[in-house]
Amino acid sequence: MEAGDWFHVAVNVLIVLLLGSAAYGLLQLVISGAWLFALILVVLGLTLFGIVVLSDKLFDRLFPVWVGPVSKKKRNQPKPLLRLLSLPIGFAVGAVLAGFGLDRIILDLLP
Repeated sequence: MEAGDWFHVAVNVLIVLLLGSAAYGLLQLVISGAWLFALILVVLGLTLFGIVVLSDKLFDRLFPVWVGPVSKKKRNQPKPLLRLLSLPIGFAVGAVLAGFGLDRIILDLLP
């Protein structure tokens, strides 16, 4: 594994820990009977995600900045196993930490 792979693993684990905590919070809302509020949060989140993706694609079409090299293409190397497993493992750990109430520690570490 290269240094870039370790960086990607660390970022993936941090993001997915927070997503696991958010998923646990949504589950708590559904269990407590506020399922409509949880549904509204999910729809708003998906809408914002769609807006970001569409605006990125539109910006890339309007203002292309990529200039390709003339050299040969690199062969795509398979990603290391740790980098691939960082997403599901981080999500599970985030949900478990949120279940025990330890997700506040992660949130307190963020700026």
